Amino acid sequence: MAAQSSPPHRTYPLGIFSPRLWGAHALVVIFVTGAVLLGVWQYQSSQQDKQDQVAELVHAEPKPFTDLIGPNDAFPWEQIGRPVTVSGIWMPEETIFIDGMERGSQVGFWAVTPVLVEETESAVYVVRGWTPEVGTAPPAPRGHVTVTGWLQPSDWTDVADDRKSDNIFPQLDVSDLISRTSYDLYSAYMVRSPVEDDWPASAMPVNDGATDVADVPAPQLPEPEATTGLRNLLYAIEWWLFGVFAIYVWWRYLRDTLRGPDESDDDEDGEDTMPTPENAPQESHVPSKA
Repeated sequence: MAAQSSPPHRTYPLGIFSPRLWGAHALVVIFVTGAVLLGVWQYQSSQQDKQDQVAELVHAEPKPFTDLIGPNDAFPWEQIGRPVTVSGIWMPEETIFIDGMERGSQVGFWAVTPVLVEETESAVYVVRGWTPEVGTAPPAPRGHVTVTGWLQPSDWTDVADDRKSDNIFPQLDVSDLISRTSYDLYSAYMVRSPVEDDWPASAMPVNDGATDVADVPAPQLPEPEATTGLRNLLYAIEWWLFGVFAIYVWWRYLRDTLRGPDESDDDEDGEDTMPTPENAPQESHVPSKA
């Protein structure tokens, strides 16, 4: 008895470039592109939510400086970049300049003068603003002041101060300034904020002597809440996963189509189990009766 032969497999000479597959290619390109773009849009929305919250925190109602930090307290990192108001007396003789500070395309100096905080014996350095040259900086202000600004932590880098005899420093490191002033210092400094019409600080009294230099933005801004923009971020991840799933479905479709149905059946059924002469049952020979 002749063995049965399998029907020939269908073949596609052009493979994945076969015209019958162009529709699948176009569909996956359109879907994946859309998923990627929608994911990017949602991600950008999540980042914008964070930026909006930071802008809101930076321009929040200023709090009293002494309510956030004491003379011997460590810096309150959860309050970084928050608006604060401090009242006290300018100490112009303690004015210093911070070198290498950029403003746009120019490099100049921060003009920094401490304020002896009211009802304490400690001082806080206040960045009054930016100046292109030390020699052209306006004189430090005098007298009583109530100034509004952003709370900042002490700077620290590995840059050494090679000029110990002048009042120019490479950074505003409070620990380095303690030994060069006659006052106890807070573990923070302030960056004077500009007076803006749409911000509560516009109603705060600001010493005129602190406005003769260019405004300086806060170096470090407050951190947004961890959950801010989380929903949009999850939507972005979801869209990107949809794109990955579409690629997987497309790949499976191509694989099954190019292999052909007969080849798929062979893979699932395994080896041919048709009887062979070796394993076919032997005929029994029963002797006939005479």
